[in-house]
Amino acid sequence: MFRKFYPAEMADSSYSIDYEGLYAQGYRGIIYDIDNTLVEHGADANEQVVELFRRLCGIGFRICLLSNNKAPRVRRFYRGVKIKGVKLHYIFDAHKPATKNYRKAMILMRTTKKTTLFVGDQLFTDVYGANRAGIRSFLVKPINKKEEIQIVFKRRLERVVLHFYKRERMERLKQTNIVLIGFMGSGKSSVGKCFAERYGFAFVDTDALIEERTGRSVSELFAEKGEAYFRDLETEVLQELVRKAKRQVIATGGGMPVRMKNQKLLRKLGMVVYLSVTPETVLARLEGDTTRPLLQKASRESEIRHLLTERKFVYQMTAHKVIAVDGKTVSAIAEEIHDSI
Repeated sequence: MFRKFYPAEMADSSYSIDYEGLYAQGYRGIIYDIDNTLVEHGADANEQVVELFRRLCGIGFRICLLSNNKAPRVRRFYRGVKIKGVKLHYIFDAHKPATKNYRKAMILMRTTKKTTLFVGDQLFTDVYGANRAGIRSFLVKPINKKEEIQIVFKRRLERVVLHFYKRERMERLKQTNIVLIGFMGSGKSSVGKCFAERYGFAFVDTDALIEERTGRSVSELFAEKGEAYFRDLETEVLQELVRKAKRQVIATGGGMPVRMKNQKLLRKLGMVVYLSVTPETVLARLEGDTTRPLLQKASRESEIRHLLTERKFVYQMTAHKVIAVDGKTVSAIAEEIHDSI
């Protein structure tokens, strides 16, 4: 009954969504509600919106504003945020959740259902309309809690729907494997162990599995057999996990997603979460570590920056979720993964 109102994703705000990761997954157009999604109700465009749209333009996105407000309000906002070079459109008096203007927005942006996202703060207009139009929907928290009385009433009904949405999400969690990918030093093992202990999962580390089966450390395997041999072992372990793993948190080697065959297997195995980390954090965490085969070069810093740049797109493309880990505790990251499922 309520599923037609469920968002595909939830986010704290329009400004916390991983747009780079979504672009890597093939999305090219974003439809935004305005009030309480980008700014407070009735407010003009501000510098935060301008910077977001500049960022989106730099990534390669086209944007369309889709509002149930009348022309003067929408045009005023549009004029305040119109930036040279930004592919920006607007539609006022949209009559959401009717689907007509969602389709019009895609025509303006020259995108399709599969390459378009919708971001809004209301279930019964924004999300419901996007779902009806076949567009992936993001529900964000309203910027201002003080709203008109008719919206306050809708929020009460939304809480009922979201209760069932979260309950179903928890049921899905019981049947799901959580697969952690990311660069060395991103915390996959420590976060995985924390998540497993807190939420009743088993924990598996693919590097540890390989070491256990071969009787050799990862660095020894690289030195004695070469990287190609080790990558073959990773694929074998991954294939076995796809067949057998259930309700496990699986920390993977940093290079596992580089092989295209592994990307498909990882997504088949479970929900793939990319723990995104900056080179500076990696350098700090791996200072003095001599066990990483790919870092046994004269300039560790340049090698880390090179490998991270090389792999970032692959990580983003493979993942269902991207979580930035810099400055966060292991416990907070585990909780963020849980809340995103």
